[in-house]
This record gives sequence, C-alpha cells and structure tokens, in this order.
Amino acid sequence: MRNFSTVAVMCGVLLAAHAGAQDARGVIDAAVTAMGTSTVQSIQYSGTGSVFMLGQNARPDAAWPRFRVITYTASVRYDVPGLREELVRVDDENPPRGGGAGGFNPATGQGGMRPILGQQTIVRQASPATEVGQLQIWMTPHGFLKGAAANNATAGGAAGRRTLAFTALGKYTVTGTLDDQNRVARVETRIDNTMLGDMLVEAIYSGYRDYGGVKFPSRIVERQGGHPTLDVTVGSVQPNGAPGLEVKVNPPGEGAQAAKSERLGAGVWLITAGLNSVLVEFADHLAVVEGLGNDARSHAVLAEVRRLVPSKPIRYLVNTHAHFDHAGGVRAFAAEGITILTHEVNKPFFEKVFALPRRINPDSLSKANRTPVVEAVGARRVLTDGTQTLELHHLRGNLHHDGLLMAYLPRERLLIQADAFHPRPGAKPYPTPPGFVVNFYETIQRLKLDVAQVLHIHGGTDPIGVIAQAAGRR
Repeated sequence: MRNFSTVAVMCGVLLAAHAGAQDARGVIDAAVTAMGTSTVQSIQYSGTGSVFMLGQNARPDAAWPRFRVITYTASVRYDVPGLREELVRVDDENPPRGGGAGGFNPATGQGGMRPILGQQTIVRQASPATEVGQLQIWMTPHGFLKGAAANNATAGGAAGRRTLAFTALGKYTVTGTLDDQNRVARVETRIDNTMLGDMLVEAIYSGYRDYGGVKFPSRIVERQGGHPTLDVTVGSVQPNGAPGLEVKVNPPGEGAQAAKSERLGAGVWLITAGLNSVLVEFADHLAVVEGLGNDARSHAVLAEVRRLVPSKPIRYLVNTHAHFDHAGGVRAFAAEGITILTHEVNKPFFEKVFALPRRINPDSLSKANRTPVVEAVGARRVLTDGTQTLELHHLRGNLHHDGLLMAYLPRERLLIQADAFHPRPGAKPYPTPPGFVVNFYETIQRLKLDVAQVLHIHGGTDPIGVIAQAAGRR
C-alpha cells in the first residue's frame, strides 16, 4: 500500500506540473495576443525623464542621486538579441548631492569631461554574451514574454494579476506580472551586486498605447536595490524599428588586474590596480586605505601588500565612504578578519549589507563564516606607533557624501582623498570654484594640516597649490 501511495503522489505531482505548464502556455498566448508580441522582432522607443546613479547616494539611507534626462532612446532586437540605450543627462539638482559625475556642475565641480551646456551623453549596451545583458533583454515588455515562452515558465496568481516565472541561465528567477488586460505590468529578478548581494531589479510598465497592433507602455520605471534608477515617459515607439542595431560587447576580462606598487616614503606605498589604494606600515601591523571595486581587485591588492611586507598582519582597512565604487572591495578585507574603519554614518549600512544574502555569486566573505568588525570614525581618528602616524579626518558638510573621510600622513605631508577633488582633463581650470572642492580646501585649512601633496584615489597627485587654485584661494 505504501508503494502504491508513493506512486500515486508522484503521479499527482507530475500531473500538476503538466497542468501548470499547460496553464502557463495559455497565459503566455493570451499576453502575446494582447500585446502583439508575435510580430515584434525589434523595437525602438524614446522619451524623456530621469536617471539615477546606483550606489552614489549622498548618505547610505538616501535614494540614488537624480539626473534629468533630456533625450532617451532604446533599441532592442529579439531575433538577434541585443539592447542599446543612449541618453543625454543634465545634473540640475540644487543643491546637487551625491556622486555619479554628470555634465559639469559648478556647485560640485563634478563631471565636465565633454561639457556641452552641462550635458553628458551615456551609451549602455546589453548582449546575451553576458548574463546580465540577456536578463536586461528579457526584462523588456516583449522580451519577457519571449523569455517565458522559451524557458518553460510556470503560471500563478489570479485573473487580473496573473504571474509568469521562469529560471534564466540556470540561476536567475525572472518573474512577471500581467495586468487585467494581459499586458506586462512588472518584471523582476535578482542579480549579483558587490555591495547589495542578491540585489532586486525591477521594471514597472504602465500607460500602454497601441502602435499598429503592438502595445507598448508610455511610462517605464526601473528600480535597483529598492530605489529608482530610471523613470522615462515614452513619446515615440517604432515596432520593428531597430533592424540595424549592432551591439558591440567588450571581450571577457582576463581576471583581476595585477596590482603594482610604488614607494612613497618610509613604510608607505601606493598600490595601483585600476585605481589607487595606499599601504601604511606600523611597528607591528599594517593599514590599507581604500578597498575599491570588487573581490578580485581586493585580492590583488592583498597579494601585493603581503609581497611588500610579508612579516606583519593587516589590522585595518580604511574606507573613505560608502559609494559602491569605493566600497565594493571592502568585503574581501572583512573576510580576512581585518577591521573596517569608516565614518560613523556608514557603520550601520556596512553591518546591514554584510549580512545580505549572496547566493547567486558567493564571494570571500559569504564563504568565510566570519562576522565582520566595523569601527566607526567620528570627526577624527589617529593611528600611530610613535613614529608613523595616519590621521583620519571627516570632511564635514561635503556635498559628495555625508560620511566622507580623508587620510593624512604628517611625516610625508601627504593627504589621501577620494572624490573631494577631481582633476580636470588637461589641467583645465574650473569655471567657478565648486562647492565640494571649497569644502575640501577649507577643511584642510581649518584642521591646520601641513600638506605638500594630495594623492587622489581615482589617480594622480597634485601639489596643494592646485587645490587652493581650484577652490578660488589663489
């Protein structure tokens, strides 16, 4: 009897799965008919709105900073998959806070690589040659239905709010919700992010209009990590209007970039792996300033540190601020049991993100089974052994980030900074003294720091006179 019951249960499960598959096919067919998806091989759409820079918020609990989008155009091909977005953005927030460097803004001094009335053009491309690129294509309204049909989707929900879900590339669950007219209203999945782990990515579609039998939304809102990253009002749609789209994809990387080092003074080294970190040697331990990028970069830096000073442990990693480009490699240091020093406004954020699930792409910390140690820095923190001294100072009131630290080596008269000053291409002077550079220079003066050279985490060094001139003090 037990064997019969087991077989009966198994048959019931198989029949339910078969019925679910049949139901999903019906839901997909109804949505394809409602949206005219079967005729769509490509689509091009354009509009205006806002773009928001992921991981560049002014403080850890704030939304991503906003930039106004003057023009936005997206082209998607489904026959030979590819997606290309081009947008022109303007940094017109007043006062502008946070990072993301758009067209030049005199209030912050950010941006301005090719300033045209403060505008900046950004081109983003996606291709199925990369996992995230394929997901981006499947998250478009018609792309989702094509992905659901190709990947054995299952159906759920009730009439007026039916759902379809499928597993993409063996590890991503892509879920879509249909409205009461069987149009795609929402698509979501989770992708790996260096800071937020298995990060929720959402696309919300509304205000559908008809374009020769093809339905397309008039508003698109994309969200990542709980905050909007794109909000566009669509004004023009051309079904099958992107036949010439050719997406160029950079070849896969060869792994982590090797770290190089340069001695700056007794017990001080510049370590470059794309961007800059600084190693400071004390009597019985080491400290590293800045864990940028991702796990791979941090492991390259750690390897170079241990090559330079193999006999001493790394005790501290100094994080200048919580922007993702400057903190994405912090987890690798925490996995080694290294104490993270960051401004007090960042400490709760790091403790929160260190605990987030990371199943899509487990990194060093998720494998280490270790509780990270984060110590808060207030206005000032001094590390010293009586000979070598490293001072950490808070840049109070800086528009770039509320928890921005700079590091000062008095013996070398060297100041290490991240994002409080950006050298302009060709040493071109700032049109007006930018607010965040004025704040930087005034902080140096207020603290009476004897600075000869300023080392930039994003590359290069400048004499203090360059900073003074940019701040309008010379």
